[in-house]
Amino acid sequence: MLDSPEPKGLVPFTEESLELIKQHIAKNHNEEREEDDVKPDPALEVGKELPFIYGDLSRGMVSEPLEDVDSYYYVKKNTFMVLNKNRTIFRFNAASILCTLSPFSSIRGTTIKVLVHPYPFLLACELRFKLY
Repeated sequence: MLDSPEPKGLVPFTEESLELIKQHIAKNHNEEREEDDVKPDPALEVGKELPFIYGDLSRGMVSEPLEDVDSYYYVKKNTFMVLNKNRTIFRFNAASILCTLSPFSSIRGTTIKVLVHPYPFLLACELRFKLY
């Protein structure tokens, strides 16, 4: 899964994804070796637009955690990726925050949606009108 040179499609980040990352990190830690051949892809840097070779971005994938398409970040940095509607790449740590907030908690999910929204003021207005 992680060693494929072909670009994979966008896949939701799930608890199974997190478990695979943990297993891969544990395996590399037990073998006490570093994979120096894995380098970050400059086209997939934070703040850049996701290349179209990764497929269309469906409406359900906007502002939702996705498996990182760059294997360097996915395996070595323990991250997941979030895209906004402009296909801008954001990365977040997959570890639990304060030992309680997993990447799948609703509080963390709402915070991520606010952070990646292209116009935070408009998001606040949308949330306000939805509440009333």
